[in-house]
Amino acid sequence: MERGRIPDTAFATAYAQVTDRKRAWIKTGLAAVYAALGGPLPILRQSGGTLGHDLAFSRIDIPLDFVLILCGPDFSSPARLMAAVVPALCARVSDVAVVRIGSVWPKPLLTTLELCGVETVCRLGMRALPGLLAELPQKGRGALVMLDDIRLPACPHDAIRLFSARIAGRAGVFPIAHTAFDAEALAFAHPDMTFFVHGEASDALSVFPSGQENLAEAAHLDYDAVYADAAHQEAALRAAPLVLGPGRETFWLWPHLSPEAFRHCRVTASVDTRGLQVFPGR
Repeated sequence: MERGRIPDTAFATAYAQVTDRKRAWIKTGLAAVYAALGGPLPILRQSGGTLGHDLAFSRIDIPLDFVLILCGPDFSSPARLMAAVVPALCARVSDVAVVRIGSVWPKPLLTTLELCGVETVCRLGMRALPGLLAELPQKGRGALVMLDDIRLPACPHDAIRLFSARIAGRAGVFPIAHTAFDAEALAFAHPDMTFFVHGEASDALSVFPSGQENLAEAAHLDYDAVYADAAHQEAALRAAPLVLGPGRETFWLWPHLSPEAFRHCRVTASVDTRGLQVFPGR
């Protein structure tokens, strides 16, 4: 993997060429993801006590040894990338690496990883992927996150957790009552997403194709996300698993990628005899 490592100069060049406005969009999305996940966990977390009648219960969890995030040559979303990276960082995993298979890294993605603080970023060819996967068991307990279009040539070791973070590539925008959504921010956050505007579109949103159904009829449209105002979010949840309001154009969350997904947990359970009453036999 070291041969494909992206040098610091590439990060510096990307950062300089991404405009201040676009960097601000990334930072806004990044802050929201950290807030949604609750921030970094302690490295060692312990809990326990007596539950119920006599259950002595304890739990301890620590970060996994590594997390490897893979994306294919067509992946281009800063929002969905940070939504895969930040949970591993909040889990306090010390070895977080992101590898792109195939094409060059888009500059907004390098800037996103720079702002996330990820130090190991690589680009490899598809033929190098089997060798990379074969090396993972030597790194200990870990997880592999596959973003969108990437496919594995073979299953890795059983000790490695597999997570898929893929989308259908469709989202609905519902500018009800002239709700303002930033079309440029949407296109920047998800260049590989098709947005359909349902209802009267502003001049800015007119760059996206039109959708015919209203929000109540949108459940069958297979949307990855719906953009709607707060007053209509309950209806929007029937149409997509992720509902985002104005100002959250660059926010994304993978519900199954929580910090806990990247922690190693152990549990003990025993009988707590201290609270039991012992009656002498007759």
